[in-house]
Amino acid sequence: MRTQTLPHLLRRREGNVEIISLNRPGRRNAMSVAMVNDLIDVLTAIEDDRDVRAVVFAGEGTGFCAGSDLGGLASMDVCGRRAFEAASGRVARMICQSSKPILAAVHGFAVGGGLTLAAACDIVLTDISAKWSLPEVPVGLFPAWGVGSVVRRAGVTSARRLAWGIDTLDGRGAQASGLADEVVEGNVVAIACERAQALAALPCAQAQAVKRYFAAYCADEAADIAANRLFIEMTGSAEASATFRRFYPNPDDPPVSE
Repeated sequence: MRTQTLPHLLRRREGNVEIISLNRPGRRNAMSVAMVNDLIDVLTAIEDDRDVRAVVFAGEGTGFCAGSDLGGLASMDVCGRRAFEAASGRVARMICQSSKPILAAVHGFAVGGGLTLAAACDIVLTDISAKWSLPEVPVGLFPAWGVGSVVRRAGVTSARRLAWGIDTLDGRGAQASGLADEVVEGNVVAIACERAQALAALPCAQAQAVKRYFAAYCADEAADIAANRLFIEMTGSAEASATFRRFYPNPDDPPVSE
């Protein structure tokens, strides 16, 4: 088994399966500029690595991912926010468009961008008690990317309720809605790796043909651009400003990128 530690990611290889763990446990694995850039680099490298036949996304600490780092967002100007959320959306589209089967192993929580990141994966496993929600609208924001994957998995009606922040789902609710494929008991990452090993054992060209076929149904850039515009519009609201002040109360502090 080979392990690599990046600033906010852990990578390890088990046979032909690459396990990528979001590694900001002290910040609930919230997505930062550095993390998103590392994800883009890692997904690019994996795509060119013939030894990788399947990928598992997981989270270190108490949960999968709490979405965008609001402290980082609060410190950015409008152009920075737009660019950061666009890059996050690119990560989700790279997952959809990858030739490799990609699984999400969700424990604890998949919130905001964590939910949309998981929804972009081909197969999603969740533990029973995991919390699934899109909390952006109640705090004056808007989901900036990846909602298309939620619509494709859960349907328009469920996706709209999630986007309004009406529903918070547990693992069984996520499975019933279509967000998750499987509810598991025990170590969700270990079980996801077992599923990934089975996919990695499939004939390579044929497994990749399935990914190429279903890529046509995956997240599209136009939808993310439209969502990003709405996100930027909402960040100018009084409610969003109040939320940002909670996470970044002193505007004279230097901007943060991690």
